[in-house]
Amino acid sequence: MGLLEHIDPLLTADLLHVLRSMGHGDKLAVVDCNFPAAEVATKTTSGKHILLTVDLPAALRAIGTVLPLDFFDVVDVAVCNLFAGIHREFLDFLKARSLRSLTS
Repeated sequence: MGLLEHIDPLLTADLLHVLRSMGHGDKLAVVDCNFPAAEVATKTTSGKHILLTVDLPAALRAIGTVLPLDFFDVVDVAVCNLFAGIHREFLDFLKARSLRSLTS
């Protein structure tokens, strides 16, 4: 079985499909196991609940490698304040990635 090059192996086919289908202004929720994701997913465009069995920072890093940020909104990333360490790590990743994409 071959792997796609430069695609994080944590990104499943279903997740890549949803990410590719997203348009300007669409929102992606990356949540923990206490969020009612299966129920909420039934009310989304895709109707899919995509489960990644990795920790939150790993999921956010993997998604961040392929999902461009949408600068049409004032706030393009929103986080819950309960996990400040995880958010700081991810926000630092986003900041570095945004700076790279702005200078490319």
